[in-house]
Amino acid sequence: MTAVGDKKPFARILQHLGWILSGKGYGAVLSLIYLSIITHSLGPAGYGAFALVLGTVAMLQLVLSFNIWQVLIKYGHEHINAQNDLGLFRLIRFCTVIDIVTAAMGTVAVGLILWLGRARLGIADELAWIAFAYAAMMMFSVRNVPRGILRLQHQFRLAALAEAVVPTVKLTGSLLALLVEPTLGMFLLVWSVGELLSTVVFWGLAARQLRRSYDAPVVGAWRRAWRENEGLPAMLLASNVGESAYAVGHQLPTLLVGSFAGVAEAGLYRLAHQLTQTISLLGGLINLASFTEMAHVFAKEGLGKTMSLFIKLTLVALGIVAVIAPVIIFLGKPILLLMSGPQFIGAYPFLLVLGLSACLQIISVSCEPLLLSVGRPRTLITIRLIGTAVLLIAMYAMLEYMGAIGAAWARVAADIVTLCLMFGASIYVLRKIRTKI
Repeated sequence: MTAVGDKKPFARILQHLGWILSGKGYGAVLSLIYLSIITHSLGPAGYGAFALVLGTVAMLQLVLSFNIWQVLIKYGHEHINAQNDLGLFRLIRFCTVIDIVTAAMGTVAVGLILWLGRARLGIADELAWIAFAYAAMMMFSVRNVPRGILRLQHQFRLAALAEAVVPTVKLTGSLLALLVEPTLGMFLLVWSVGELLSTVVFWGLAARQLRRSYDAPVVGAWRRAWRENEGLPAMLLASNVGESAYAVGHQLPTLLVGSFAGVAEAGLYRLAHQLTQTISLLGGLINLASFTEMAHVFAKEGLGKTMSLFIKLTLVALGIVAVIAPVIIFLGKPILLLMSGPQFIGAYPFLLVLGLSACLQIISVSCEPLLLSVGRPRTLITIRLIGTAVLLIAMYAMLEYMGAIGAAWARVAADIVTLCLMFGASIYVLRKIRTKI
């Protein structure tokens, strides 16, 4: 395996974060440009229909999938420390099979939804096949396994390179569409090509890294991975629940706004959501960088060393929130006008409320990697289920009485509950650790 060097864990997290930021930050900047192109080209209603297609596919993809790279990181480090190459390769193949099976299931599910509910989604009959082709390509753009392999090998630089393919293709394709035919179908084609090319690059880089680090052992029965990795079923379930909760929290509101208020309102909500996601992306990046290191420290040195990492990451998250909150409040409206024009100024109230939601998500970013690293997936499952339940109940009540903005406030209510539970569980775990050190 590639050596991680002599740096301290927090220093390695910052190094990993630097490489992730170089890829994700690059993507975030480009996303603002192609988001401006597509909103100007399609208008609120057209962009709303585009958002409903993307939201439907993304929600199914997340609900049916497992955040399999986390499984690879946790158990992969254990196999590497034990010099068990066969176990590592069985784990990789097991995770790959799961990704492919769930992709096939998702493709069938999207086909049924487009067949039975395309009118509800605002998709014209002539676009149904294009939407299905987009959905199929998205479902089979499975790159969680190669992403996990690269992070397991501490190759965040290569992962950043592969991640950068998606926004590059989307921007290039959006500019070409603007010159040729800026239609919903054309943008769907551009989005799917970007995802597929990124998948090809991810797999190519991961395969090359494995060839450099290991011989090619005879893996044998990959199903053994189910039994030889203690706690793997619970970890898989936790990752699926986490992905499903993320899907419900980030995709379902757009779909419900479309049903309650129409595609134009869905477009406004989606635009605000996209902008705040660019902000909350910072929290996700810390999560990605820190989980790899926390899992490494836990596998090598045990529980005690995780406490200082958790405290430092929490302080970093609070600092980020202190910077971005004023930006959302004072620059949100000018950014909307600059990006998408006055026809999208109705997205500003959504932007304020969803910005609060993004800040809450960033604050809790150190909790998930801690709970997973110390072997508390069931705790994480329970918290995610409670947060999802709160969101569904709040959306049902608030959409009825507050209209479309109620979906955004329901997101905030769920995030507050999740934040409290996450920190409560993390503090409980850390207090138990302190009694042992």
